Amino acid sequence: MLKRLSLVVMMMVLLAALTSVTVAQDTVTVKLWMHNHPPRIPLDETLIAQFEAENPGIKVEFTVVPDQEWDTTLGTALASGSGPDLFNQATFAMGQFYSQGILAPIDAEAAGYADAASVYGAYEAGEALLAGATFDGTLYGLPTELSAYACYTNDALWEAAGLDPATDFPTTWEELKTVAEQLTVRDDSGALVQRGFDFKYDASIFMLLIFNPMVQQLGVNMIDEVNYTATINTPEVKQVLTYWNDWVNNWKLGGPQYTSSRAAFLAGELATDCDGGNWFAPQAEEAGIDYSIHPIPVWENATNDNGFANYAYFFMVNSSAAPEVQQAAWKLAGYLTSDPAQYLDVAGLFQAKADFVASEAFQSNTIMPVFLHELSVSTYHPRINGFFEVSDALMRARDRVIIGGEDIDTVLAEAEAEVNSILAASQGM
Repeated sequence: MLKRLSLVVMMMVLLAALTSVTVAQDTVTVKLWMHNHPPRIPLDETLIAQFEAENPGIKVEFTVVPDQEWDTTLGTALASGSGPDLFNQATFAMGQFYSQGILAPIDAEAAGYADAASVYGAYEAGEALLAGATFDGTLYGLPTELSAYACYTNDALWEAAGLDPATDFPTTWEELKTVAEQLTVRDDSGALVQRGFDFKYDASIFMLLIFNPMVQQLGVNMIDEVNYTATINTPEVKQVLTYWNDWVNNWKLGGPQYTSSRAAFLAGELATDCDGGNWFAPQAEEAGIDYSIHPIPVWENATNDNGFANYAYFFMVNSSAAPEVQQAAWKLAGYLTSDPAQYLDVAGLFQAKADFVASEAFQSNTIMPVFLHELSVSTYHPRINGFFEVSDALMRARDRVIIGGEDIDTVLAEAEAEVNSILAASQGM
């Protein structure tokens, strides 16, 4: 009897062990890396816990990387063939990742959609807004944050100048110069103490996020992301650079020597700032600024009505992950992008799902329709391998003219040659 009982116990133990091994073997682990955005982290953690409870066969290892280390940490890990299975990264790096073969095409079914066409259809202006993660007609990501810039006005400063932002906000760059002069305040020596408007000079990426879109309004693009060529020595680029140079050196309305535009706006020293996304509104409110939001101006001779460049963060899946991990990663990505209302309310991140955009909550939002309009009429910045190197070269060209006083025609010709060299090198040519 004892022997029979012992045998039963041993069989039960063995069965439990085998079951444990089977469960462990059936569990798929997804390594998820995200950059640090403090308002979003608690929401991510809550939704990941819910996802694991609803999907007991999937375990999520969630890692948050500090912002200042994010690009280097992620890029190094992916280039080495390791790193996360699922990650969210800005479109600035997407051209590099695509060129290196790092990105896995979306598994629409795993993400909760019937097919890829259904993914595009699930988003407002889906073809335009998901273009940031589309290459050669194939989608490689789901957006965690869609961003466009619009113009913030300090309404108190406008009113003090006898202007009403609701009726007097300029629709063209030419009108903006006139309005900015009315908003400018100088001391007895003529030095600027309040700027009416100014550009964002302090980071090179704004040459592709702000300067190039102003060129695009004139019907051309400095960078061809498909053929990896640059066309910079053109009348359109010269028109934009001349305007920036006049702003600084002839009209003396601002320049890179002053406090950066966003910081100056929050300090009440800049009446108009056109490089803020919807995420900038809470900062303005915290600074006590009574603000309103307006579309980006266009040129009087514009052929396109785009604003500044769209940019976004997308969930992307590492192509080196095992097939079952990729499938689980897309399932997680679909889950974490299924509740756009929470991400906007809690973290200020806009995911333009069509049903959310059609909701009363979105339509009654006082600022988001402006940003959706800017996203819808604009395009993404060039998504190229060598994005930052090209941006740096364009910034050097700008500064040679604005700060160094060099001849525009000479600078543009040399900048075109330099950027084409960078693009060729990025393609191994």
